[in-house]
Amino acid sequence: MFNRIVASLFVAAVFPAAALASENGPIREIRLSSGGLAEILRAAPVGKDEVVRLEVPLEQVDDILKSVVLNSATATVAGFSLVGPSPREESFKGLPFTVESLASVPLLLKALQGTSVTVTSNGKTVQGKVLGVEPRKGADGAQYFLLSVLTSDGVVATLALAQDASVVVDDAELRGKLVEATEAIGRASNDRSRVININVKGTTSGAVDVSYVVAAPIWKTAYKVVVQDNGKARLQAWAVLENASGEDWKGVKIVLTSADPVTLRQRLHQLYWRDRHEVPVNTASTNVPEVDTGNLANRAKAQRSAMAARARSQSMADSTMEFAAAPPPPAAPEPGSGYGGAAPMQDSAVANENDISATFALPGVYDLANGDTLSVPIADAEVPATMVSLYRASARSPHPVAALMLSNTTSVSLPAGILTIYDATSGYVGDAQLAGLPNEDTRLASFATDRKVTITEDRKPTEALMQAKVVDGMLSLTQKTRIVTRYTVTGALDGARTVVIEHPVRSGWTFSSEQSDGKTASHYRLKASVPAGQEKTLEAVDEQLQRQVYALTDTEPDMLLSWSASSPDPALAAKLVELADTRKKQIAVQTELQHLEQTHERLVNEQDRIRKNLSAVAANSDLSTRYLKQLEGSENKIRSLDAKRGQLQDDAQSLEGRVKQILRTF
Repeated sequence: MFNRIVASLFVAAVFPAAALASENGPIREIRLSSGGLAEILRAAPVGKDEVVRLEVPLEQVDDILKSVVLNSATATVAGFSLVGPSPREESFKGLPFTVESLASVPLLLKALQGTSVTVTSNGKTVQGKVLGVEPRKGADGAQYFLLSVLTSDGVVATLALAQDASVVVDDAELRGKLVEATEAIGRASNDRSRVININVKGTTSGAVDVSYVVAAPIWKTAYKVVVQDNGKARLQAWAVLENASGEDWKGVKIVLTSADPVTLRQRLHQLYWRDRHEVPVNTASTNVPEVDTGNLANRAKAQRSAMAARARSQSMADSTMEFAAAPPPPAAPEPGSGYGGAAPMQDSAVANENDISATFALPGVYDLANGDTLSVPIADAEVPATMVSLYRASARSPHPVAALMLSNTTSVSLPAGILTIYDATSGYVGDAQLAGLPNEDTRLASFATDRKVTITEDRKPTEALMQAKVVDGMLSLTQKTRIVTRYTVTGALDGARTVVIEHPVRSGWTFSSEQSDGKTASHYRLKASVPAGQEKTLEAVDEQLQRQVYALTDTEPDMLLSWSASSPDPALAAKLVELADTRKKQIAVQTELQHLEQTHERLVNEQDRIRKNLSAVAANSDLSTRYLKQLEGSENKIRSLDAKRGQLQDDAQSLEGRVKQILRTF
């Protein structure tokens, strides 16, 4: 429908108004970060107009504007320029119609209201200024549009718009704007990239090295570990990465870094208008792995080793960007010598330990098509490894998990990744997760449940009074709370086990154990060897000193006697007993006095009721006589209570004085 408009859009799409640059220059090196970024270094050609033109995907423009730099000792950047983020919308701002109005002839004619047009449909032609277009329903119920125009003779003419309707805009200037609009739509239909023009000054060659940072898939690490019987393990690390840059890589040097940088993004290639109430929103990501974070005791050992290494070679500290050769891979297993799950690697990545990360420069160069995946080795070494049974306190299962304690002696920190664990004799035994493993540190990689070993827990809390002191009637107590946890390990029947128990760290408590073997960020570690078929008990002790202050004048006698029984000072204990006896008598008198006051109040209320009844009956009547006797009896009881209350008040006052006297003698 509406052939002329459709044809115009087709021509604009096939022949775009501006040709985009297609040659960016070859990529020389890509540095992939585990933070999800790629630093791309390419040799970009410089045009005769001293402009470097980079054609990049639209989604990369913000990152490139933020990060692009020239790697040149002579050339400098004078500025950048590129097409705006919404060229179609900007083009239509100066046109008398919208993008939507070009979708059909009726919508276009509505937008051209008051404009002179020539419209033909069903063999009938009308010419004049558009008055309006309204929907109608035909005899068959189908909808059509009726055009109304005002002819040059002042006649209002109508035309039913059919499928073959065509429009000619009589105004030549407006007709040119219509062509301009269709061209803008054609360009927008292919608006998936931008050409960034970099104005370069001072270059002496036909190309310059340009670096920029864009988003990239996170590269992963897959480890293969073959555990041997000699306390060693063959460890291989393989990097898995993808090319999602939008272009093929040909002869590219690849460097991997385990850094986890702060990655920020801002929409620089967008139009922003001043708004006093708008606050820009920034996003960041932080990874907190819930796996073994290592034995903190290794930190001191690693620090001593690092200091010794610096003393042996001070010059190494001044060359942090130089690559150090990775240790040579061990020889391949001899045929029949055991499980050969990790094949020897011919080439190994060149590893370099930096302040906050490790980098792995892959050997040679690589060709990788856009969208493809590459897996390459980055480490191959024999490292210390021990099989242990790991149990965490308060676990749901009484069985520990089988774990591999790995020590990193590769001289470079290893990134986090997944481990596939093999036994040199029996083959595959399980998978594990490995957090980042710094050089000279250890990690426990749990991979299976050890159902042949059972561990039970028994906790016994106790409290002991360490010190008691009374000053101005205030008792200051220092108490020690002690929790003894005993872990009973029932070993496997068919072999010895090295058992590691993780006991929780209690904030504000001190810890001790004869089987202590360091700690993690959240747990202490206890370690012991359990022979086959035997039991062994590991004991962990948590202690805490608590200081509390009590007012002795308000303390219950039972509490005083409890303190007396546990007091390390016999004289203080005797005083507490004396005070407890006096406080018992004082409380008894106070209780009796309170009861007497309640009885007295009840009798007074009863007298008021009798007096009201007495005033309501006839004098000298039998009922009057009975009320008078009741009133006399109540009054006798009150006199008796008053006498007893006086004695109790004297006793209470005397006991209160006695309590104060005892407190003064502490």
